[in-house]
Amino acid sequence: MAAFLSAPGGYPHPLRRKPATSIPASPLAGLIQNLQDKVAARVALSRTLGDALTDPIFLLGIFMFLVGFVSNIFHDEILYDLRRSHPPTADGEPHYAIPYGGLYKYISYPNYLCEWVEFVGFAIAASPHWDYTPPWMFVVAEIMVMAPRAYKGHQWYHQKFPEYPKDRKAVIPFVY
Repeated sequence: MAAFLSAPGGYPHPLRRKPATSIPASPLAGLIQNLQDKVAARVALSRTLGDALTDPIFLLGIFMFLVGFVSNIFHDEILYDLRRSHPPTADGEPHYAIPYGGLYKYISYPNYLCEWVEFVGFAIAASPHWDYTPPWMFVVAEIMVMAPRAYKGHQWYHQKFPEYPKDRKAVIPFVY
């Protein structure tokens, strides 16, 4: 998802200073479709809907997905507010600032961490046996792509802002 959203010409990005072309319903429709697909797949794989909705592992996955989803939006909004509140520089370059609030107290890329939580929850709900199935392959691929980007971005913050908090980690609080 991160690769799709950051791809040039991909989904209209709210930080770009172009006329508003985003379709706010699209992410929500995608979320609802994914949840419907996962519930349907879960039912099809030897369980009834009632069983799936009472399975603690399935409910844990759905809970993690929702917490990650809401947290991801919350931390993205912090970044969007920085851009919205500061016009571009005289030469048209975007204004950069240090984000604060939420998990930004501990890490530079909480939106990445929250996306990982979101899709680990998705994988738990869709494939609770920890097999190397497509949901888990997606989680592994997503972390492998995003972790180096977070590390490079974390280094960039330290280079760009001498006052950047030294105790902040890149993407996992207190660790990495």
